[in-house]
Amino acid sequence: MTIDGASLTLTGVNDEQRSFSVMLIKHTQEMITLSKKEIGSKVNIEVDMVGKYVQKSVVAALGGSGDEGLKSLIEKVVEDVLARKGL
Repeated sequence: MTIDGASLTLTGVNDEQRSFSVMLIKHTQEMITLSKKEIGSKVNIEVDMVGKYVQKSVVAALGGSGDEGLKSLIEKVVEDVLARKGL
């Protein structure tokens, strides 16, 4: 992902708060303007297209759209484990 043109890696995601964090080393902070912005400032965020393709592929492989596909997969895994244990 990029924020204001600086390519960064996410270091944390909080789905409940709809927030994420990144880490900037000192040299990067000195070379870009991002570290000088005030909290709440508007920034341009771009997501890697490969990540979007992976997300779509995973959702399709799970046989659904979004959380329903994931829920279905988890249910299948739990059922398989319980069946193997004779429960």
